[in-house]
Amino acid sequence: MMQKQTVKKRKRQAPPTAAMAGKKGGPPKALLHPNSRGVRQLERRARRDERLSERGKKQHSRELLEAARFFWFREQCLALRRSRSAFSAEEAGALIHIYLGRNDAELSSLRSMRAPPAGRIKKIEALKAGEMAEFESSKGIAVPDISDKDHVEILTEIWDGRAHTLRLVPRRRLSRNAAPAPAELVRELGARLKPIGEIRETAAAAAPRRVLKFQAQSRAQSVKKCARPGEVAQRSKKRGAEQQQKRLKRERAKLLASSRGG
Repeated sequence: MMQKQTVKKRKRQAPPTAAMAGKKGGPPKALLHPNSRGVRQLERRARRDERLSERGKKQHSRELLEAARFFWFREQCLALRRSRSAFSAEEAGALIHIYLGRNDAELSSLRSMRAPPAGRIKKIEALKAGEMAEFESSKGIAVPDISDKDHVEILTEIWDGRAHTLRLVPRRRLSRNAAPAPAELVRELGARLKPIGEIRETAAAAAPRRVLKFQAQSRAQSVKKCARPGEVAQRSKKRGAEQQQKRLKRERAKLLASSRGG
């Protein structure tokens, strides 16, 4: 008696559903409705990424401008042979006034040309307008603190001139009301300073004299419960700023001791 052969029936595969969209062998994902929640989330995420990118570019530009400003002060301190001596309030005020007008000669020369370069003129005018607005504000413009001899030594002999190590240099803010500048002192110092063209050449060709490994250390913050969250945030911000200043002070002291062979 012949044995009956059992034939296994193959199960029919169900057609791919929307849940299989995007998998290998499945159909492409269905298009989302323009007003759906998923589309709105993607749009918000794209706008946020764009804002963060734009904010990062602006912050980087500000850091580069500030580094160029500090480099100008460093070169002028070296030109005056004042790498380890403090400046008076009048001398600091005279230097900031000279700095704000450093491009005036170039601007006059460009305007007197037969075919003046409009792009370069607008760039210089915008730069000066922004710096003057900071200088005339109540907050003031950020400059290196040259009122202390140790701070001047850090600026001239320890800082490598780069933007990412700029936080090492002690700074202060000067405004028009707090920066006296006698005309005679401005003329006297102006005759002894480096022209802006030489400083630009030095900045382009200068190599860092020291490699500074100066990185911010992460700090743990404890948030306490209270009735007003704003007070917690303000207190935490103040505590962080104080800790950062203490850390900077210790790092500057170490660098000064190393520079002096102590």
